[in-house]
Amino acid sequence: MHTTLQQCQDALEAAQGQAQGLARTLAATLAHMYPHAAYLVLRRDPRSGELHLDSLRTAGGGTQCVFDDGALLPELTDPELRTAWGRTDPRDPQALRQLLRDLDRLATPFGRLPDAAQEQADPYEDTASLLCLVVNADAPEPEGHDREVTAHLALTVTEEVTYEFTAEVQLPAYVANNPNALRDYLADNEDIWLDHLDPLSGVTINERSLDDVELTLAA
Repeated sequence: MHTTLQQCQDALEAAQGQAQGLARTLAATLAHMYPHAAYLVLRRDPRSGELHLDSLRTAGGGTQCVFDDGALLPELTDPELRTAWGRTDPRDPQALRQLLRDLDRLATPFGRLPDAAQEQADPYEDTASLLCLVVNADAPEPEGHDREVTAHLALTVTEEVTYEFTAEVQLPAYVANNPNALRDYLADNEDIWLDHLDPLSGVTINERSLDDVELTLAA
């Protein structure tokens, strides 16, 4: 007995409908585990095309969870959702990754992470490779997420600066009478003018780079 084109189309549509329902189950599960999570963020490997778990983020882009294959997610206590997962452990990131890859093969649409959810992202992050599954776009931000805190930091900063200042110094007469030799002489004898340099005035900062920073304990 031959399968008709209509039967195949009906089966594909049914599978896609089930996949969309499973995606909703996944979203509801993550929303239960992480009440402040708005988006499940994914990355697609540019060579293999496979999806990888990245993180759960709030509507403003704050990180709620960074996925680690060795770390289990919180317990799922909702009995209806737990029943929907059957023998699969929803806390296992590897199981979630396989589920998402199955959904991807069934043409479940994963969108781009909204611009509003990138406000708190690392400015050097490659956001072009990010995809997302909406968990709960209306999820509230964690309490106090926008408050300011006092942090003690140890910073290493490198600056390239230009100083402009006047100085009255003692010079050999032959140098004073030979302007072409003046610069080289002063470069070799910084001690005769360095004390006149004022680091707070007449300075132009040409370039500044933050080389390193770390949180430290308050003294």
